[in-house]
Amino acid sequence: MKLNAIGTRVLVQMDPRENELNGIIIPDAYLYRESIGTVISTGDYVDLVEPGDRVLLKQCCGVDVVIDGCEFSIVTEDDVLGIVEEITAENE
Repeated sequence: MKLNAIGTRVLVQMDPRENELNGIIIPDAYLYRESIGTVISTGDYVDLVEPGDRVLLKQCCGVDVVIDGCEFSIVTEDDVLGIVEEITAENE
């Protein structure tokens, strides 16, 4: 199945959640949703992010969906707090 964002929506594939802390397995009911993911598609009216960007999202926003076992979130552009850039020796 393929899902594309429309309008001002952004489709984000969420990073996997850590379900273990210091060797203790945490039940899914107690896990917070990861707030960082990768933009998969954007609607026609989205200007600030593009597919491939790593983004930080507001907590408790959008609609969460699971497609082929992967977690996605459909959010508005306003729910994106920022673009995450990895720090390497080249871009310090």
